[in-house]
Amino acid sequence: MATHFRGKSLIVPLVISGLGVMTVASAQTASSPFAKKTKKQAWETEESVTPAPAVPNTPSYTDVEIFDAPLTVSPGTNPLQESAQRQIESSTYNYQPKTERTYGSKTYGSEELVGGAPVTTSESGDYYPGREKGGQYEYQAPAAQAYTPPATGQAAVPAYSAPKAAKPRNKWLDKIGLGGIKLAAHGFMKIGGAFVDRAGEDEKDFDFVAHGRLELEASAITDGGMEYGVNLELREDYDRYRRGFGGRVGDCPPVLAECNGTSVMGVPTGLRGHTSQFYSTGPSNATETQVALESAHLFLRTAYGDITAGRDDGAAYLFSLGAPSLMIVNASNSAVDYTGLDSVKTVNDASGFSEKITYTTPRLLGDKIGVGVQLGASYAFNARACGVDYCVRKNSKDESGTLAPDLVDVMEVGLSLDRKFDNGLKVEATATYATAKNEIELAGFDDLQAWNTGLEVTLGDWTAGGSYLQSNNALSDGDYIAYDAGITWKPSAYGFTASYGHAEDKNVDLKSDQFVFGVMREFERFSLGTGVQYIERTTPLATGNVISSQKEKATAVFIEGGFKF
Repeated sequence: MATHFRGKSLIVPLVISGLGVMTVASAQTASSPFAKKTKKQAWETEESVTPAPAVPNTPSYTDVEIFDAPLTVSPGTNPLQESAQRQIESSTYNYQPKTERTYGSKTYGSEELVGGAPVTTSESGDYYPGREKGGQYEYQAPAAQAYTPPATGQAAVPAYSAPKAAKPRNKWLDKIGLGGIKLAAHGFMKIGGAFVDRAGEDEKDFDFVAHGRLELEASAITDGGMEYGVNLELREDYDRYRRGFGGRVGDCPPVLAECNGTSVMGVPTGLRGHTSQFYSTGPSNATETQVALESAHLFLRTAYGDITAGRDDGAAYLFSLGAPSLMIVNASNSAVDYTGLDSVKTVNDASGFSEKITYTTPRLLGDKIGVGVQLGASYAFNARACGVDYCVRKNSKDESGTLAPDLVDVMEVGLSLDRKFDNGLKVEATATYATAKNEIELAGFDDLQAWNTGLEVTLGDWTAGGSYLQSNNALSDGDYIAYDAGITWKPSAYGFTASYGHAEDKNVDLKSDQFVFGVMREFERFSLGTGVQYIERTTPLATGNVISSQKEKATAVFIEGGFKF
């Protein structure tokens, strides 16, 4: 899908993203070049032309072997010589050429060659002489015929070189695309370091982050233009403050009435929202280094849309937009975080990269109504998958000490509308919706309902956009909402970016505002940038039996670099 719908380009955004469909033209070709258009003698014969009828009691000329020198025979004793001599004198079988025709014209394929041999045509009716070579049909001229006028008592036998047989085409391996498998590998690695000043701390820290992806794809293209294959994507992050998005914030034990929780066999237990993954009690689940296979699926790409089956992002994620950015960190939807306070996510990743079936249509109606329309839908059996940025396990395997929703039958849909105006202005709007059934039948839980909208506008070197996400977190009283806005300007290899994000999580009583400003320089395969990240948020803090709000602030001045391969 050329339209980008994800933090990686469908790879779209990385990659992948992306890869096009090739169509191989095919045509039936004759076994040898067509007959010459010059006047023929009776002995001038080619394999694709039916020979002229033989004179009674005269053997067919095609049965005669080729000799390096003329035959020397006595007059009247060689039937072949007598037959040839009579044909020359009477011109009984002289060929008169037909009207000149253009190769490839539809009229040429409807006529016959000398001796009644039909010309083989393609399905379109066009005639393609010769054989396929390098993907193009080229005319192979017939071999020159050497003719020496017969002398008395001699008959000249032409020196003849038979054309090579055409290679067999349209084997079943070629028809299903296995005659030539396409392999692709690409990825990137970005690293950064920052001096971080946190409110309430006397010393400034130096924090290091890394974010990388490697995508592998093998595909084949059938004669009908369908592409199918397998896609794998490996992701690696280093970020000491979290395991992907979410984590523990503040301190609000469920034994207190002001803190959200439920009772499990009489024991107060804290809750962790599905969309935000925030919780406010128990040990931290932060992990410095994470490596995960976040894509392992089969795909089929056709003119009627794309289908994937296996481990991949859902339709709601693929169609989500966020504030544009040129940096490794952003005010929202960041892969890594220097401060450890990042709290804004506007993409609708209801099922993460769990196993699912996804269908996306091609871009529709753009030539009829002036607006391109694209739709997508996906179904996942459950939402369990644990990778770098998205980690949802069974509660029995989770070590956070909290209880999270257990979602099954995850349904997602996405819609994208785009329009390009005559002045170069490009506008894209998206909307997504996701729902899932919650199998935990305890107080405090609910079925998942989440939706997202986004808008992006591009004019020349400028791109601006924003998005909004609202989710009930699959909790009865724990909504998560987030929105962002950003702008980029990239007139050359240099670029500038600025973005803002806001989030609220009712489950953990969190509010956050964050900003990112940065400039970057791109080289052929490398990039280098610098900027400032600022986050300010409030979280709950328990002091005895009293819950108050604490304010957390952090400023990071960073420099980052990256390369792609």
